[in-house]
Amino acid sequence: MPDLYLAQLCKQFAPSTPATYSGTKGRAEFDFGHCIMRASNRYLTLVVEAEDEQSLARMQHLIGLRLERCMWREKPVINWVRST
Repeated sequence: MPDLYLAQLCKQFAPSTPATYSGTKGRAEFDFGHCIMRASNRYLTLVVEAEDEQSLARMQHLIGLRLERCMWREKPVINWVRST
């Protein structure tokens, strides 16, 4: 099911944010960063890169809200992990 959520997420972004997906991969381009999405058998992994801390927080908030809308039946657990 993660691939279905990836598709739904990209479709939700599409009206206001350029978003593309194919199979198990997707990408959304914001004015202040981008999000790369990958679906596996059990997980949807999101990699978010932004211009600054404020933009990163904004993207995490927006993406989290959209993901919760897509997965309202399952109530997703979103764990943001920083990498350097």
